[in-house]
Amino acid sequence: PETTLEFDLPEPADVKLKVYDISGRLVAVLADRTRYEAGRHRVVFRSEGLGSGIYFYRLEAGKFASTRRMVLLK
Repeated sequence: PETTLEFDLPEPADVKLKVYDISGRLVAVLADRTRYEAGRHRVVFRSEGLGSGIYFYRLEAGKFASTRRMVLLK
């Protein structure tokens, strides 16, 4: 399974987008200080090798940071 994570940037920024399991272990790096221009962006998260469960993704862009929950069902 895969899912698309979408985010908007009001201005260009270096972006970090990482996925963690419920215990806080890093399971995927989708962007690591990758430069994105202003606008809407989509990043595909492919979950091969991961089991069903609750995961968190953390987006950091400039001074903004947000962590959200997602449920992976297989």
